[in-house]
Amino acid sequence: MVKLCCVMATLGAATIVIESDASGDERHPNVVFILADDFGYGDASCYGATKVTTPNIDRLARGGMRFTDAHSSHSVCTPTRYAFLTGRYAWRSWSGHRCVWSNDPLLIETDRYTVGKLFQSLGYKTACIGKWHLGFGSPETPGWSNARGPDYNRALKPGPLEVGFDYFYGIPHVGQYPHIYIENHHVVGLNPADPLQIQVDERLLSRSSYLERLNIVPRHTFLGGKAALYEHEDLAIHLTEKAVDWLGNQQADAPFFLYFAHRNVHSPLRPHPRFKGTSDIGVYGDFINELDWSVGELLGALDANGLTENTLIIFTSDNGAVAAGHQPATVVNHQGHHANGHLWGQKTEVYEGGHRVPFIVSWPGQIPEGSQSDRLVSTADMLATFAEMFDVTLPNAAGEDSFSFASALLETESTGPQRTSIVHDSNQGLSAIRDGDWKLILGQGGGGIGWTPETDSQLPAGQLFNMADDPREQQNMYDKHPEIVTRLTKLFELIRQNGSRTDDRPIGDFD
Repeated sequence: MVKLCCVMATLGAATIVIESDASGDERHPNVVFILADDFGYGDASCYGATKVTTPNIDRLARGGMRFTDAHSSHSVCTPTRYAFLTGRYAWRSWSGHRCVWSNDPLLIETDRYTVGKLFQSLGYKTACIGKWHLGFGSPETPGWSNARGPDYNRALKPGPLEVGFDYFYGIPHVGQYPHIYIENHHVVGLNPADPLQIQVDERLLSRSSYLERLNIVPRHTFLGGKAALYEHEDLAIHLTEKAVDWLGNQQADAPFFLYFAHRNVHSPLRPHPRFKGTSDIGVYGDFINELDWSVGELLGALDANGLTENTLIIFTSDNGAVAAGHQPATVVNHQGHHANGHLWGQKTEVYEGGHRVPFIVSWPGQIPEGSQSDRLVSTADMLATFAEMFDVTLPNAAGEDSFSFASALLETESTGPQRTSIVHDSNQGLSAIRDGDWKLILGQGGGGIGWTPETDSQLPAGQLFNMADDPREQQNMYDKHPEIVTRLTKLFELIRQNGSRTDDRPIGDFD
């Protein structure tokens, strides 16, 4: 029986009623989206790794479709997570190309349409478990300080529950203080007699709003809250157990969406003792083994609860791999293991190593087993893809950088615009535009940590590569094809100013 489900979505001043087919048939599977952290294009054995093995990730590839030209929407954590949930490049938001910090507010506006809200409109139970890294609170909430951000001793809202999730359990970030778990709106295990206290850089105290301090790297320390602090070695196992428990509480006749945002293989590289020494390439390989084990636990939970056959699973990463200690590197090499495969560059950069990532989609009986696609896709495309698959019409103001690739997954004819171009950016603000086989970087270098704009007038103003002939980005064709440089520069400006889609059609030919 088909049930018509309506949801009220407020976007800016407009309130929109979204109608969707919420029937429980095979076209409405459960969905599990696994987002690894800093996991490179060459980190899985199904993508060519030989010094590590990833049997559980490989199981997904054998049972589904493996993409070879898939990209995280950005080359660092926060922006990719924002774009995945909103279908919108993060450089359109107030944070720009940067990651948010412990004292930053929620990056996603609560009236913005998201992947979570799409599934809620279909009657799904929704959960986010793992690394959030999109901020908490707002200047309007009690206890807010423009220098110190939210008061972690109070309710941390707005947060995940206000942007499309029924349940949240996870960590605010990795590597930053405070090292705490948050469940829904509250820090887990916090002792009121030992509250969390934040000490911040004195430069932040003089700012009248958090927006005024965006270019100041926050230097702050949390004190107190000892009962609530976690140990890094416990993170992966604890978060996996929470995800497995949540899956075990789901019913076969009630669809669910789980966004499992893993902490591996982000630094600090501290696997649980049970995984130490399990790899031939040291702690990085141990951390990959821990991640693959975690994926296996989720697959096992689906199997044990009879949910596998009607569950769509996506596995990917928030950006490419990075050299130990974020050291400069053209090839990320961990004891002979090339974490980004053959690709040039690393996390934080616009080179392919910064954002081309593993991307696997499995759905038994629906997606061809052991298949491969060279379709150009982005993690920002999930909003439009889910909308097409589940017959949801997106509001006009939603997902302006999202394109559906449902036709590639289900081997059907496309019903909407297809992605032909993609914008890349670095955490230092260097941008690139890819259109077809050509990729233009609007400057020299990769734009990552420690990068500064090139001032040598003898060098070309940018870099142009033919990705079909030169996927390692070794031959700069900038001076040889000025007409392509001009065309791609204009395309970049059109996308930047107008969005990737105009009147629901991809921006392509223009004068």
